[in-house]
Formats: sequence, C-alpha cells, structure tokens
Amino acid sequence: MRFKRELTVITGEQDRVYKTIGEFFNYVQRRIDAANENLLAGNCNLLRHPDFERRVRGTRPLESQPDALIRPDDAVHMLFYKDKVVAVVMESRDDHNYVQFSFFDHLQFLQRKAL
Repeated sequence: MRFKRELTVITGEQDRVYKTIGEFFNYVQRRIDAANENLLAGNCNLLRHPDFERRVRGTRPLESQPDALIRPDDAVHMLFYKDKVVAVVMESRDDHNYVQFSFFDHLQFLQRKAL
C-alpha cells in the first residue's frame, strides 16, 4: 500500500487525515508483525496487539526559545513497537490556517529484522 509522505488540508478537514493516519499505522503494524511475530494471522484487532502502542503528543517551544509562538494544535502522532518508535506523523498548522501532515516510518529495518 502506498501512502503520500505529506498531506496539506485546510483547518476543519483534519478528520479525513486522522483516518489516513490510522490506516498508515495499521499498515506499518501489519508489516512489522508479519516480519517478526505473525500474531495477527488469526486476530485482526490491531489496537489490541500486545507489542504496539499509539500515542499523540502536543508540541511546545524549546526552553531556549521562551518567546516562540505556541501552537497548541501542533502534534506528533507516534506508533511504538516494543518501546521503539516505528512510525511518526507530524501535524503542524501554518499562518495561513492550513494543516500539514508529514508521514515517516522505519520499515527499512524490516529487511535486517533490527526491531
């Protein structure tokens, strides 16, 4: 499955991208599980997989930049596998009220089974 590495939407259209983030994380989970444990073969519930965890964190300025503009709606969506980050989606709003989503994964490590 192919995913765009970057999506930009106007404020208010984020819900359709949140669905894409879920699909992206599902894809990464299936690839990692198939390469390592294959626990999903008989169980399709990705959210209950014992080795994966999904988190969303808000962002804040660095302590060295106390006057930086705080954007409370910027976020980092993360997928962990055995406490290692295996996929990330960065969400940030610009001054023109567009929301940009950037998708990253670490699937290249599957070939070496470094996870």
